[in-house]
Amino acid sequence: MTLGRYDYERRYRKRMRAGVIKFALLAALVLGVGLFSYQMGIEQLKGRDVTLREEIATLSRQKAELELLASQMQHAARTAEARVGELEGRLQREVPTGDLAKLTQLVAERLKGGLDANRLAFVISQAQIPRNCQPTDTKRFTLSTPLLKGGARGVTFGNGTVTVTGEGQSAHNPQGNAESWFDPGQPVTIRITGMGGKGTTVSGVLPLHQSLVVDNSEYRFTIAAAQRSFVEVTADRCAYP
Repeated sequence: MTLGRYDYERRYRKRMRAGVIKFALLAALVLGVGLFSYQMGIEQLKGRDVTLREEIATLSRQKAELELLASQMQHAARTAEARVGELEGRLQREVPTGDLAKLTQLVAERLKGGLDANRLAFVISQAQIPRNCQPTDTKRFTLSTPLLKGGARGVTFGNGTVTVTGEGQSAHNPQGNAESWFDPGQPVTIRITGMGGKGTTVSGVLPLHQSLVVDNSEYRFTIAAAQRSFVEVTADRCAYP
């Protein structure tokens, strides 16, 4: 009886030890798996944190680039609007409309047709509201040249109030020799002098146009080539102002 009971207790203790060992092994296994899973979770969180930080940095750069681009586009839009406004204002100022457009077209047609620009400018300058003017007076005189300097050469207008004189370059014959008369194809110099010494000078190829105010009268002159050696001077005298 005593021996049988002893064997039973020994086997019981042996089973208990085996159970404890199994439990310990199982607990160690569970703990190891838990620690491994925990460590893996930590590493995954670290990797995800790095990824998120990189994504945030990328998005921040993209946001800054987009903000810069938007600012540049806004500046370009404002610049374009200002340029459009400037061009519209310039268009309104410089492109003729109405009567001015018709006049501009007419002038262009006359110039294209061969009318001298100086003559056309003079005609336009003479167009004005009717003034108190005397009848047109036309006279002629011989221009002085290097070979024709002697004597009084010129004409007067307004009962001697204004004197017109001038000089030109000598014409040349086929042999190249200088003549006494002036060459109408070369520039000439016309001097217009009023009483008291007030005067004006105009130079260039004929015809020429010039004006002079003396006392209460304005004299407007057109000087053109006439017969050999002569120039023809046409004067308009009007009240001034």
